[in-house]
Amino acid sequence: MDNENLERVLRMADGASDAIRRRVADLERIERDLANLGGHTCTGVEYWRREDGKPDRLYMNHSVDQACPLHGKPSPGGRLRSYVGSDLDHIAEARAALEREKTRHDLEHEAEMIRHGLVSSGYYLRQFYGNLGVRIGDDGKPW
Repeated sequence: MDNENLERVLRMADGASDAIRRRVADLERIERDLANLGGHTCTGVEYWRREDGKPDRLYMNHSVDQACPLHGKPSPGGRLRSYVGSDLDHIAEARAALEREKTRHDLEHEAEMIRHGLVSSGYYLRQFYGNLGVRIGDDGKPW
């Protein structure tokens, strides 16, 4: 291996712990964001009821057996249907809860990808050390 490639490998190895720490910090931030969303999201969908002579009324309908952080849990085999009404502030609040659920879903996905990346990185770090003829102890330290 020439000196240029050797230096490149050493730089990559030196930066590994910082990269891992950054991803762990990202995961911690996401978990805090998820905790802040807890109980403030809605898993339902908008359903408008229209009747002649009456203002349109919004409901949040949920699938069979679908629990909702905001509206609770249905009876087994049942579904939730939550009345929102026609008040513009209530409608805006319900829609915001739906948007927060999308955000929660995206954050969950991102957290899962980070967790997977960290597990995968651990596997490849073991291979990295193995390629160098170094064993990794149960405590994660090379010996």
